[in-house]
Amino acid sequence: MASPLSTASPCYSSDDDMSNKGTPDRAFKEPEYPVVVVDQKYCSNCAMQLMFEKNRQVEDKFKISDDDGNILFKASKKKHGFRVMVDESGEPVISFTTKHISIHRRRQAYKGDHHEHHRLFSVKKTRGRKSLRYDVYMASNMTESTFNYRVYDNFKDGTSIIFAQDKTTVLAQLHTQVIRQKTVKAEDKFSVSLSPNVDKAFVSALLIIREEVRKSRYKGYES
Repeated sequence: MASPLSTASPCYSSDDDMSNKGTPDRAFKEPEYPVVVVDQKYCSNCAMQLMFEKNRQVEDKFKISDDDGNILFKASKKKHGFRVMVDESGEPVISFTTKHISIHRRRQAYKGDHHEHHRLFSVKKTRGRKSLRYDVYMASNMTESTFNYRVYDNFKDGTSIIFAQDKTTVLAQLHTQVIRQKTVKAEDKFSVSLSPNVDKAFVSALLIIREEVRKSRYKGYES
């Protein structure tokens, strides 16, 4: 299986650092250590492809499969302001808020069912001149002075990459075109290249949160 780094863009937009001088090309790399957020059992020691699908009939439902077509996770409809992502057996894996009224479209994610109150991380949307960024803060990151992980949508070249705090360690890359127009319907299906030893449940939850925020933009909730 090819590494996601083989297709990742070597360019990094200057607006990430809000600099007018631009940033030099970065050499992306795979994680040097396992990235475990939900559970070690969701990590694979080799690179793999994930397929992300939205249900056309029921837009609040999502499905994530592996490259063999096996369903890994499903996300149920919204309930009481929360979404629950379950595994193939229907057991809750991770849950998160989905309300549009929070500042920066912030989402809080919890392990298993949210009633367990085991918060894992939060996601906050920020906008650059040429990008949308979804900054991920782990529960242990109390000050949030810098993000732990970031989902980066580059308008310029259409790339979307999930990387770590060092901005060079790539967890995953989405193979889809990032669309700016609010009138264009978001894609129903796209593939994701996942680096080795990266938590599939964590990345899958980030993808669902990203789609939730993008949908809120298309429906006019963008501040």
